[in-house]
Amino acid sequence: MSGAAPSWSSVVENALRRAQDACLLVALQCGRLKRTETGESHLAVRLWADVQMLMVALRQLRRSVELAALSPALQDGLVRALAEFDGPLPDLWRMRSVEEHFEAHPPPEADAWDGCIFTWAGGSLNVDEAQKAAERLLATMIGVRTANPGTMPSTG
Repeated sequence: MSGAAPSWSSVVENALRRAQDACLLVALQCGRLKRTETGESHLAVRLWADVQMLMVALRQLRRSVELAALSPALQDGLVRALAEFDGPLPDLWRMRSVEEHFEAHPPPEADAWDGCIFTWAGGSLNVDEAQKAAERLLATMIGVRTANPGTMPSTG
C-alpha cells in the first residue's frame, strides 16, 4: 500500500501536538519532583521514576521539534532552537543513555537530590532549567511555525 507523502503542514502540526503534550509532561514531572516530602515512603523510588519520566518527556519534546525541523521552511529556526535547548541540559543525553543501556552498565544510585538538581551517573539535571528550556523550545517552535504560514494546513 503506497500513498502520497504527507504534506509538510500535516507533519508540522503533528509534531507540534506531540511537542505540546511533551512540554505538559515536562511541567508535570518537574512539579512532582519539586513536591517531595522527606517523610514520604518510597521517596527514592518515586524520585527515580519521576526523573526517568522527565528525561523521556524532554527527549519526546526534542524529537518532535527535530521532526518539524525537517520542513525546509522551519529548518533554520528550529535547528538553532534545538541547540539552545541542549545548552542548559549538557548531561541529559548521557544520563538517559546510561539508563537505556543498564544491562551493560548498571545504573549507579542517585548521588544527590537537593530539591532542584538531580545528580546521577556523573552528570546533573537541573529541573528548573529543564522546564525553562522546554518552554522556550515549544515557544520557539510555535513562533517559527506562525512566521511560516505555508507550513500550516489549508482551510479550503
